[in-house]
Amino acid sequence: MDEFKKAVELREGVSVLIVLAVLTALEFWIGAATGWTMLLITIALVKAAIVIQYFMHLPRLFSEEGGDH
Repeated sequence: MDEFKKAVELREGVSVLIVLAVLTALEFWIGAATGWTMLLITIALVKAAIVIQYFMHLPRLFSEEGGDH
């Protein structure tokens, strides 16, 4: 793997980490301050979609090449 691709993947990983951290903090605040259940469920579903998309590599399973691992 070349250095450019490693840098891009690292940047993506850090971005995903930051987004998940912000959503978790928002989720905590909403749960503690308001308790709006439907909003909490929506945030949890968004976080689950991010984890599935980025960490579980499901899109690669359905790509033309069949994955690059």
